[in-house]
Amino acid sequence: MSDRFSSDSELVRRAQDGDVAAFERLFLTYQGRIYALCLRMMSEPSRAEDLTQDTFVRAWQKLETFRGKSEFSTWLYRLAVNIVLADLRARGR
Repeated sequence: MSDRFSSDSELVRRAQDGDVAAFERLFLTYQGRIYALCLRMMSEPSRAEDLTQDTFVRAWQKLETFRGKSEFSTWLYRLAVNIVLADLRARGR
């Protein structure tokens, strides 16, 4: 098990228990990568920023559904992809 996975697991567990500082550390770890993913999919920097924010808001809201069967990063990236795809559908692209 990698150090990242171990530390992510601990941060996720703490965040699931309501530790906002733990979630902030996850946010700081992944915000750049989630933004890059959104930007690749959207090609609009301002929209990618909004969707990155939406991803982390949704992650906080749904964190209790994360069961640790995959790495947190995999779960978060899938969440971001789903949010971007929903946005694209809503915009009729």
